[in-house]
Amino acid sequence: DRLADGGPPGVRTWLREFPLDENSVRAVTRMFDEQVRYAGPESVATDSRLVIEEQLDREEYQRRFYVHSNYGRQFNDGLSRLLAHHCAQRSNANVQVAVADNGFSISMPLNRKVDLEAVLRDVDPAAVGADLRAALDGTDLLKRYFRINATRSLMILKRYKGYEKSAAQQQVSSEMLLSFAQDLDSFAVMAETYREILEDKLNVAAITDVLRAVESGDVDVVTHDVETPTPRAFGLATLMASDVVLAEDESRVLQEFHARVMDEIGDEETVPVDD
Repeated sequence: DRLADGGPPGVRTWLREFPLDENSVRAVTRMFDEQVRYAGPESVATDSRLVIEEQLDREEYQRRFYVHSNYGRQFNDGLSRLLAHHCAQRSNANVQVAVADNGFSISMPLNRKVDLEAVLRDVDPAAVGADLRAALDGTDLLKRYFRINATRSLMILKRYKGYEKSAAQQQVSSEMLLSFAQDLDSFAVMAETYREILEDKLNVAAITDVLRAVESGDVDVVTHDVETPTPRAFGLATLMASDVVLAEDESRVLQEFHARVMDEIGDEETVPVDD
């Protein structure tokens, strides 16, 4: 609304009401201005809109999806795992995920065609918990949280007869126990492990609420095909870039992304942002 009503100057005036320095004010304004000019007003995620960007990266032979949301990192972590699980089932391919505060990215081989918006809309809100449990199978996250809970419940001893086990030794012991514990019905340590991950780590309740809102139409899902990541997706794109190792590599990749966007938008007029 601020960008639509007053353009970049109006946004800067509004941002100065917050505890931000002038450089931050100008950087935030410029980012959203370039975002809208490059991909349109509906490319901006809001509380009632999820945005998906699809990029075909032919150099890396990857199909990349950048999902923008305003619901926080825990939500993004959980939803990314959920969607990646369903994408892997549909494409029969390895799926990579990267998570940030403002969204997440999903990547798979270019020859695997998946409609991520359709995947998201097809998820049954009532089955989110069960689907996430299936998505956690074999993951490092499940192994780590099970080790923590097994140690708490004294299934694994940190110290025994004066000797102390290292974290690595505890992890090996927990992985041996995990394969056994998963076959037990209503095993308390296993149940607490899943509860802690789903409720405390991945915010399953928020994911369920948002998917219900998508189902009812209260939250819209918009998909854009892009040649290069939009400004709001730069951070996610650098997380997925195979040649980013050092800080200077990240800076170089960001500059390349920005140059591509600026080549596209040129000196076009600013487009207003929808509600």
